[in-house]
Amino acid sequence: MVLVQQWDTGLGQSDQFTLHGLWPDTCTGGQTGDSGCDNSRIYTNISSIIEESGAAELVDAMNLHWPSNKGDNNAFWSHEWSKHGTCVSTINPRCYGPEYKKYRDVIDYFSTVLGLRKKYDLYKALSDKGIEPSDSEQYTADEFKRALRDGLGIEAAIKCKSGRLEEIWTWFVVRDAAVYVPVNQTFASDTCKNSFVYAPKE
Repeated sequence: MVLVQQWDTGLGQSDQFTLHGLWPDTCTGGQTGDSGCDNSRIYTNISSIIEESGAAELVDAMNLHWPSNKGDNNAFWSHEWSKHGTCVSTINPRCYGPEYKKYRDVIDYFSTVLGLRKKYDLYKALSDKGIEPSDSEQYTADEFKRALRDGLGIEAAIKCKSGRLEEIWTWFVVRDAAVYVPVNQTFASDTCKNSFVYAPKE
């Protein structure tokens, strides 16, 4: 499983990364298909599903930490669920047995992602090592990776676009259905080849 957190200067709190998603991957790092893994569980109304399941506070947290850069949070979450969430084998309805209630898998997916974001606070780990957003200071992928390894015990791939930090990817294996254990290697390359800007949020 790969957790993707993004640094978009127009989204979220100034001292927090926002979420892109939690994606199942293969043992060699390949991604699952573009159309999800279970057509019967593809939804376009994730926000209302969660709210009507009695977890409105989860939607509040998602609005804060998982906003869309296109302005439609529900569409973004529905895409992430349909493409990636339906491929998480440990939350397939049959894994719950007779206790399964409809949409419990949806709640568990989004709750898990938010829990991982909170536990693996990238901003704090970087800040603790003196790595702060700046328009003038530049950093290297190695500096980021070392700070995250020291602060959180995770390996990461650092992704850039046009010389600016864009995303950080970290990998996990799942044990006992719900325990996410960091993997001590990465399955994707850094795209920040040289020094890059970790720009302040607007």
